[in-house]
Amino acid sequence: VAEYFDNRDKLAKKLKGAMAYPIFVITFIILIVIFIMAFIIPRFKTIFDQFGGELPAFTRGFMGVYDLLRFNLFYIVGFVALTIFGAVTAYKKTLKGHYFFSRLALSMPLFGKLIAQTFIAIFCKTMSTLLGSGVSVLEAFSILSSMARNDIIRDAIDRAREQIVGGCNIHTGMSQAGFFPNMVVKMVQVGEESGSLTRVLERTADYYERKVDATITTLMGLLEPVMIVTVGAIVLMVVLALYLPIFTMSDVKG
Repeated sequence: VAEYFDNRDKLAKKLKGAMAYPIFVITFIILIVIFIMAFIIPRFKTIFDQFGGELPAFTRGFMGVYDLLRFNLFYIVGFVALTIFGAVTAYKKTLKGHYFFSRLALSMPLFGKLIAQTFIAIFCKTMSTLLGSGVSVLEAFSILSSMARNDIIRDAIDRAREQIVGGCNIHTGMSQAGFFPNMVVKMVQVGEESGSLTRVLERTADYYERKVDATITTLMGLLEPVMIVTVGAIVLMVVLALYLPIFTMSDVKG
């Protein structure tokens, strides 16, 4: 159990590190939008009102969205707060809600793959430790199932255990669970047939820990340009919407 929590904490820190950057950038984008809406757009709106002429279509659309957000801000904030509260309550208090968000977490692009790889690394490392300490296979599966937080992962462990109880080999039970990667199943089969399952699981865990590191590196490499482009697009849209009437007026005067 101590080995399990130690491995889980180490990989959890890697997951949190991977998610910290996008959370920071999203927060930064939200703050930029709030600043623009609170201090910049109102001043330009006053200037536009003094023009007396018709604004370009892009600017009118932008200002329409701004007015919609400004006049319905409390409703929007309330809706978001209620949605978050409802989601958290459903996740913590209801079985269907917990199952839904467990599936959602694993289906997210890149992040779902990262969560699955992290679990596989923890599973193999912990299974190796438990079997090497004399714990039976069925008891090891029961321990891992009781400690898994994700319902999809817990169900997969339980299905594998049921298959083993029914007389299947470990690798057959894992294969029929429908979750474990084929490579892991093959490695477990090799370990069973060679009598070196503990050592094979240890090496498989090391392999997946390296895959987790590589996935995090790839994720960060993809997120950074995406976030930069998003910030740039927001700023460009605001600049175009606010300065297009001024450019249009200059062209008319010219």
